[in-house]
Amino acid sequence: MKILNKILLQVLLFLLALVTLFSLIYVLIIAFGKNVISATTFIPEGFTFENFVKLFRETKFANWLANSLIISTTTMVISVILVSVAAYVFSRLRFYGKERLFNLVLLVQIFPLSLSMVSIFQIFVKTGLLNKPLGLIIIDSALSATGLILLAKGYFDTIPYELDEAAMMDGATRLQILRKITFPLVKPMLAVVGIQSFIIAYNEYTIASAVMTVNVEKMPLAVGLQSLIAGQYGINWSMYCAGAVIGSIPMLILFYSMQKYFISGLTEGSVKS
Repeated sequence: MKILNKILLQVLLFLLALVTLFSLIYVLIIAFGKNVISATTFIPEGFTFENFVKLFRETKFANWLANSLIISTTTMVISVILVSVAAYVFSRLRFYGKERLFNLVLLVQIFPLSLSMVSIFQIFVKTGLLNKPLGLIIIDSALSATGLILLAKGYFDTIPYELDEAAMMDGATRLQILRKITFPLVKPMLAVVGIQSFIIAYNEYTIASAVMTVNVEKMPLAVGLQSLIAGQYGINWSMYCAGAVIGSIPMLILFYSMQKYFISGLTEGSVKS
């Protein structure tokens, strides 16, 4: 009976893995497929690298990828700084209205992004940020920071406050404590914040599709790829999937380079000791 249960469990896990990997396999087949004219085509006529060549030759894919990397990397740096400082303040400092302010930050996340689209667009127009990467960097940094503060605060709460008190008795300032004591201890959490903020900015489409559509060369990757199936490039699923394959490489590199911090950052901050 135990052997049968183990076999059934292995079969179930295999099926779940197959379902999970199906979308990735499907994208790879379409990306390397020859003469794919529909998204429902599962078995192409043959396999070729022509889709990748045409992607760089006939579109502004290199610009889209570079724009997204610049926006995402800058957003990641800003978000790590904002989240780490904000989490330290909410976790360590005592001041009037701290709980209300923290609850307000959490409350903002309840409302869908679409509710603020008109306001964001008007702000972009009045400040001259329309069709400029700086506008996306500001918005993406704000979205990432507000969404990751709770996770970061939970990790900061696991660090003994006695370390801060001992440092203050030795004459250290709050900034010195944050830079020399707290930051080294929260490296796993900073890695989580960095990866998550990069992914949020890299995949963000809702705002980008509204404020970055005039200049093709300044489009981020998400908007540029969408134009391959619903825009000036007509409908080309092979080039779209080829772009998706190449576009996923930066995120894979970032994750695997920081995965040793990522796992511990998620688990250690989830439980307060």
